[in-house]
Amino acid sequence: MDLFLVPEDWPLGPLLLPLVAGAAERLELDQRLVRLTVAVDAIAMDDRAWLRFNGPPEARRLTLWMHPDHACKDQPGHDPSRPVARDWELGPAPCHDSPASADDFSTPNAQRFLYQQLQLVRDVLDGVLEPTDIPSSLQEAFQESWLVTIDGRLQRAGLPHLSAAERRRRFLRVFSPAGVLTPNHWAIFNGFWDGSIVDQAAVLAKVRLLPPLNRRGFPYSGA
Repeated sequence: MDLFLVPEDWPLGPLLLPLVAGAAERLELDQRLVRLTVAVDAIAMDDRAWLRFNGPPEARRLTLWMHPDHACKDQPGHDPSRPVARDWELGPAPCHDSPASADDFSTPNAQRFLYQQLQLVRDVLDGVLEPTDIPSSLQEAFQESWLVTIDGRLQRAGLPHLSAAERRRRFLRVFSPAGVLTPNHWAIFNGFWDGSIVDQAAVLAKVRLLPPLNRRGFPYSGA
């Protein structure tokens, strides 16, 4: 598998790329992709990142977009737990006003993001997840819910992951503007996390019981 970074001269690239290669190998994607490009220029810091597949199954290429802050140390006001910004408030927001240095890099943060996103890639390639089967009105809610299942699986496998507490905060951030989260809703979250609700159909059925969202589409495109 060939590995590329965009932009090529991003200062933290030499630290990030070995982690990308390691995660791809651990999740057995290095034998299923001929090319993996990581584009470190996403506008918003959101763990519902954007993926694009190109090429036939025997020569699959993947592009993964990430925000620079995903590979940097935590900073107040620069994390996905803050309130959702309006579209017109978004803009390029690198992790530092000046070029990032090795002191800014966070291996744990980068690994948590990479394992989460590459497990999502594996779910698509394995046929466990078929994004085109998700109704448009449920896509954002499904994305958030599926990421809970991913971090739960990574936790049980002993791989880098967001903690249950952090996952709950992000779940609350997404769903609370649409309505009060009741104990029944948190029971659904727990089912996503602990693996008792696992396949796409089961997750989708539970998503229909959560406060309704309708803001953005599934961040996946390509063959």
